[in-house]
Amino acid sequence: MNFRPGLILAALLGLAAFPARAHIGSPAVVFDGTAGPYPVRVIILPPPVVPGRAEINVRLLKEESGPVKVTVLPVNWRAGLTGAPPPDEAMAVPGEPALRHGELWLMSSGSYSVHVTVEGAQGRGTAIVPVVATATQRLPMSAGLEILLTALGGLLFLGAVTLVGTGVRESVLPPDAPLTSAQRRRGFVAIAAAALVLGTCLYGGKQWWQAVDRDYRSNQIYRPNSMEATVSGAGDSRVLHLSVAPDGNYSGDRLLLIPDHGKLMHVFMIREPQLDAMAHVHPVRTGPRSFNVQVPPLPDGHYRLYADITYETGFAATLMTTVDLNPGNAELPARTLPGRDPDDSWQVGAAATGSSQGPGLVLTSGRKLRAGEEVSLDFTVQDESGRPAEIEPYMGMLGHAAMRRSDGSVFAHLHPMGTISMAAQDYFTAQANRETGQAAPMDHNMHLHPAAAGNAISFPYLFPQPGAYRMWVQAKVGGKVITGVFDLEVGRGQP
Repeated sequence: MNFRPGLILAALLGLAAFPARAHIGSPAVVFDGTAGPYPVRVIILPPPVVPGRAEINVRLLKEESGPVKVTVLPVNWRAGLTGAPPPDEAMAVPGEPALRHGELWLMSSGSYSVHVTVEGAQGRGTAIVPVVATATQRLPMSAGLEILLTALGGLLFLGAVTLVGTGVRESVLPPDAPLTSAQRRRGFVAIAAAALVLGTCLYGGKQWWQAVDRDYRSNQIYRPNSMEATVSGAGDSRVLHLSVAPDGNYSGDRLLLIPDHGKLMHVFMIREPQLDAMAHVHPVRTGPRSFNVQVPPLPDGHYRLYADITYETGFAATLMTTVDLNPGNAELPARTLPGRDPDDSWQVGAAATGSSQGPGLVLTSGRKLRAGEEVSLDFTVQDESGRPAEIEPYMGMLGHAAMRRSDGSVFAHLHPMGTISMAAQDYFTAQANRETGQAAPMDHNMHLHPAAAGNAISFPYLFPQPGAYRMWVQAKVGGKVITGVFDLEVGRGQP
């Protein structure tokens, strides 16, 4: 199969209107890292229905001296490596010697890890990329196909009842003997009986199909757990209370979560419609399905909340709700005020009008952005005097970023390693280690990303839709988290 960028764009635009698994409206899984000694970028487009085929593209980020073989293997979290199929080879794309393309069958809903193995002159290495497989839409039948199938079904129905009538009427008739009126009556009765029986079967089949369709629409299409948010207290004593309802795909008395960057939940609070205030906070669990966090000093207004969590199965999800910060919150007495997490951060202010927002982060990428095309968003960090400032790790990464389309249809939490959940990657790596009894197939120190050095930081991404985006980029310098705010205009992709 030939690789065509236009197919990726069409797939992304078709998926963008439906709920994403982790992130909102941003279905592409992007990973920048290493497979052993080989730097790679992996982009996976999960299917909108399950079972379905995922598209995978593996780009070798460093030129190799000899032939390189790339294989890809989807591993379901339940089946593990022992229940996985043989790996498929990702084939070279004509005209793109560094790019490999393949397709993966994801046969059941849930979390997967895709093992990307590269073999070449430097040996063999594997990268594990977590992927969530869920049905996000119901594929309609085209009008033309519906008409064709109805016509063929009608012909089969008429043919079947005709054969029954003919068989009853003429099967016992001697050769060349004329039909009697009694035989004709028996034939008509047989046709009527056959039509009644077959019609009843068709009606029963229709009812069964509609029941299956209702179950698919009600239970199989992925819907994140609903989440409610309230605020109590006033001023610096405001507390955000989050409650996750047990009505989604992963229900139960208690949310079974694993920490990502040491936190069970990452919440981004973005003021709408101005998009001029953003907080990245980390609620603590206060009950089986409830969390609290101290509200940063944000201005009053209407806020959209995006909560990133990872279940114990490696399934990553983004929950969404809204909350209002206003003087009326003080009418509810503040409950126990949780201590502020030292990794909580916030930013109030407009986006940069040019390439930077004064001292802090500077956007250095000059490439025109297009939907459906992979891109590296590059930044440098400078101090108050404009000189390069060294970046320090922030929750195990060199940086974090939040990407949101102006209308709210797209939201993504980005890292220098892409859009994947590090907690899910750690989960699947540990699972592979247990099954094989070998050392980790990949180095998780690469969470800091090998491409970043000194004051440089880069975020790989694939924009799902054209339009206006706002990006908040966070890095730590001198023990303090700084946030840069940037407006990005994304054009339509090439056909």
